[in-house]
Amino acid sequence: MKLRNRRKKSQVGKTLSFLFLAIIFICSTVFLAHQTIIKVDELEQTKSELSTLETAQTDLEKDVEEIVAKEDELKSQVITLEEKLSEIKKNNPNENINLEDTSKKYAYLTFDDGPSKNTVKILDFLKANGVKATFFVVGDYNQEAIYKRIVEEGHTLAVHSNTHKYNEIYKNVDSFMKDIHDLRDMLQRMTGVRPSVLRFPGGSNNNISKKHSGFDIMEQIIPKIQKDGFAYFDWNVDSGDANKANEDKQIIVDTVLSQSKDKVHAIILMHDAAVKTSTVEALPQIVQELRKQGFIFKELTSESPAVHFR
Repeated sequence: MKLRNRRKKSQVGKTLSFLFLAIIFICSTVFLAHQTIIKVDELEQTKSELSTLETAQTDLEKDVEEIVAKEDELKSQVITLEEKLSEIKKNNPNENINLEDTSKKYAYLTFDDGPSKNTVKILDFLKANGVKATFFVVGDYNQEAIYKRIVEEGHTLAVHSNTHKYNEIYKNVDSFMKDIHDLRDMLQRMTGVRPSVLRFPGGSNNNISKKHSGFDIMEQIIPKIQKDGFAYFDWNVDSGDANKANEDKQIIVDTVLSQSKDKVHAIILMHDAAVKTSTVEALPQIVQELRKQGFIFKELTSESPAVHFR
């Protein structure tokens, strides 16, 4: 009896142990299954993120390719512009090319051979219309009031020639330097301003100087006046008012407008000697039409973009 009871107890114990182990196994299996599901989900999420990163990398690579292509295109455009600039300089060796602020256009009204009664009329018009200009004057001790007015009203008082006698000033270098020094000193005494802007009679490339000196005297004169502190200016718009004593007003207007239209810096040659009445008459229309073309009027200074024939 006792033996039978011991056997029953042993069997029950084994059964309970088995059940306990079975429960542990089931719980472990469930736990592992749950963990596996979590890991699978995490793996899928990682795959999704990796796919997103790969797509972003592809897009980034395309953007980089586009940037590189645009950079190459810009470099090509720069090279083209440099080639065009080189060609412009080659075709215009005596004209300084200024690339700054090309969004604006500037007109420089310049008047040679004054002062005279026409200079007074021009000054009246310029004052009434808020326009600044440059006057390349000759020497005349009786015109002190006009010299002073040019300075007082904000225009540039510039040197042209004291005598304007080609046979005397272009005889030799010393004659030329004496002529402009005499004029500069006189203007400084009268106005208190020492002129630093100059225009050669006939321009920097003229045959008259060769005629009177017997050689190309300008090659010696130009370095001398620059060393002396002068900035010299020729012109890139010729009004044509010197073609005859008193050129037709409309011809002057049309000539200035046609030659100025493609310029960024238009340095306009005109004359205010006593006989140049049609120049005075043409001035209002010239100013009005140049303003319509977008030009801003300025006086020349030693810092202005220069036009040189040589």
